[in-house]
Amino acid sequence: MGTIDTSAPVVVSGVSRGLGAALARRFAALGHPVAGCGRDREALDRLRADLGERHLITATDVTDADAVERWADQTVTRLGAPALVVANAGYISPQAPVWEVGPADFRATLDVNVLGVYTLARSFLPRMATGGTFVAVSSGWGRNPRGGLAAYTASKFAVEGFTRAVAQEAAELLPGVTAVAVDPGGGVDTAMLATCLPDEHTEYPDPDTWARVAADYLLHQAPKEPNGASLTVPSP
Repeated sequence: MGTIDTSAPVVVSGVSRGLGAALARRFAALGHPVAGCGRDREALDRLRADLGERHLITATDVTDADAVERWADQTVTRLGAPALVVANAGYISPQAPVWEVGPADFRATLDVNVLGVYTLARSFLPRMATGGTFVAVSSGWGRNPRGGLAAYTASKFAVEGFTRAVAQEAAELLPGVTAVAVDPGGGVDTAMLATCLPDEHTEYPDPDTWARVAADYLLHQAPKEPNGASLTVPSP
């Protein structure tokens, strides 16, 4: 089981709202310089104002590999090599049988949820501090299929397999760097969850409550072995 120093930089994608915004605020409150990205410029401006100048909050689309590469360069130049990278940005559409899901919606799901993990892995893994952890945010539906959410299920199954493969590469070529897939742990009441579970989402903890537990888990409790593990954040 590893632990990350309180001064070490943390990277989080998808900080405009939901889990990403809550994690960014929690990591910052714990003293970590935070590099965060998202696409909602107004939400990013609010987060930037909340966190202050010590942090790097940028408008970056995780499906744009060149933009993520520039963001990674900026992060290392300004904050230093990150000790924790959380590939969190995600997309989900309302429940529907797959034959009612349009190609554009299916493609958007895969682009954000899979390509978005790849771009962060591609740009940040070689820049990570020794002993660092790369976290791909997965889902229970990436381990157990969910009818009506075939695109999302496919994307998260892909994230699980991708992360295991990346972990093997990191173990061989990036000594001390770990890659794991993390399920948020039974659901969090976010706009994404409301999209797919409109009648159930309020039964789950809010993002800030979840982030207090999740940040501590990712920083101090997530095991370093086995590299490539499928982990679950403990319930608040």
